[in-house]
Amino acid sequence: MPFPEEFLHYLWKFRLFEQGQLQTSSGESLQIFSPGIHNKDSGPDFENARIKIGEHTWAGNVEIHLKSSDWERHHHQSDKAYENVILHVVYQSDRQILRQDQSRIPELILEDLIPEGAWFRYQELMMSLNWIPCEKLISSLNFAHVDFWLSRMIVERMESKNGMIKQLLQEFNGSWDDAFYICIARNFGFKTNALPFELLARSISQQILARHKDNLFQIEALLFGQAGFLEEKFNDEYPALLKKEYQFLKAKYSLISGDKFIWKYLRLRPQNFPCIRIAQFAALISKSSFLFSKIIEITSVDELRWLFSDLKINDYWQNHYRFDQPSARSSKKLGEDSINNILINSVAVSTFAFSQQMGLQAYMNNALSLLEKIPGETNQVLNRFNLLGVKADTAFRSQALMHLKASYCDHKKCLHCGIGIKLLKQ
Repeated sequence: MPFPEEFLHYLWKFRLFEQGQLQTSSGESLQIFSPGIHNKDSGPDFENARIKIGEHTWAGNVEIHLKSSDWERHHHQSDKAYENVILHVVYQSDRQILRQDQSRIPELILEDLIPEGAWFRYQELMMSLNWIPCEKLISSLNFAHVDFWLSRMIVERMESKNGMIKQLLQEFNGSWDDAFYICIARNFGFKTNALPFELLARSISQQILARHKDNLFQIEALLFGQAGFLEEKFNDEYPALLKKEYQFLKAKYSLISGDKFIWKYLRLRPQNFPCIRIAQFAALISKSSFLFSKIIEITSVDELRWLFSDLKINDYWQNHYRFDQPSARSSKKLGEDSINNILINSVAVSTFAFSQQMGLQAYMNNALSLLEKIPGETNQVLNRFNLLGVKADTAFRSQALMHLKASYCDHKKCLHCGIGIKLLKQ
């Protein structure tokens, strides 16, 4: 037998064998109403199957092996979990298998029922050394089917990101505003400074910041001070005044400042330097404290973009990227790509999580609709999909494709992928 047992699971699950006049190994007629639910934990391979043997309809479990004798080799004969198996599906029958009460377990033999080419197609996918297993085959599919599977992938992608939101909600006693505050702070750090930004947000509550929402300078002093950037002596007036203000607020609120050394600059464009991002974050907090309560009700992508693009930071940063280090004058507004990143990874993810936690479908629709209105991201993975004819023209599709690649293609889970299954059925 040149193939693994998983191949038989795939054949049974999708009934990809000849089903004209099925019979058990003892000659009784067999009909399959439902193959059951694939069980990936301990116990029989498929649960809650429905079949008809002769004149009797049965509901129960199905076990699958390459050979009948594998039943005893796996010690199922002494495991009560296998007592309600209603059908033993095997490639080859080499032994009669009995239950503990000595009754015979009905058996279906697949050896002569497997369609020609099924094993070859299975191998072509599972043994592929291509970038993705179906690289040479995916273009043969109707892309409406690909789109349907990507709709499943985007939901999985959003659900996979819900873990952090749930942990934050638990930590902050169900406060969505506080959870979102930490989430969006991480996002302002993007990949490189996500953790330092989270630590900054945790070091000073948004309740304290809200008390100063009408004074951007004080919010800047609090954030730069807590980030550890106001501990040295400055030549420029602006940081010197920030330091003085922070020392007063630090004593007022009994704050403990963080460490400057945790902030990273390596391979960052100056536009993404920590001081610029902190200044932008301060402007956002000043513009709208308790942001989630406001964002959750906004359905216009243009209005959301304006919220993040119209951030007025101190003029000092127009010709600085760091304190006391002048630079050529340039705009320090959040760029379009940065805003899209925040909309995808903070706004859409949090809105989706809110819909699931609260059972409100309208907010899930809002989250997915937002992703459809944002241009797709660009990276090596998405460029390769584009070459295969699978476009990533919206964030909905680009996020779905990245999830597909990371969670399915990279692990060759073709038997669990709607695209792989469709190709194997062809």
